[in-house]
Amino acid sequence: MTRTNEPNLDEASRKAVAALAIRIRNRDAAGADREAPEIFANEFVQALRGQGWRPTAARPALRWSSPRGRGADPSQHADALAEARRACADGAAKLKAAERIGDIP
Repeated sequence: MTRTNEPNLDEASRKAVAALAIRIRNRDAAGADREAPEIFANEFVQALRGQGWRPTAARPALRWSSPRGRGADPSQHADALAEARRACADGAAKLKAAERIGDIP
């Protein structure tokens, strides 16, 4: 039974699974004369490398811990933002008025 069409495998992984399955079948068909497991494993790793596989320095993901506390109060920050916008608009209006009068070059 060939299961290389698993939906969670990409094309390269499906090819690797199929190649390994063929090598295992050939090894098992050889019966008592089959090679040592280390030789078989080395041959397979070399075949994977021939297809472009390379070991990586990937590490397991760190465990996620959710932040503590309730977070910011949106209504409090909305009020502060509205106040800052008003202050900015007032400052811009004062600068425009000063420019018209000639106080600011």
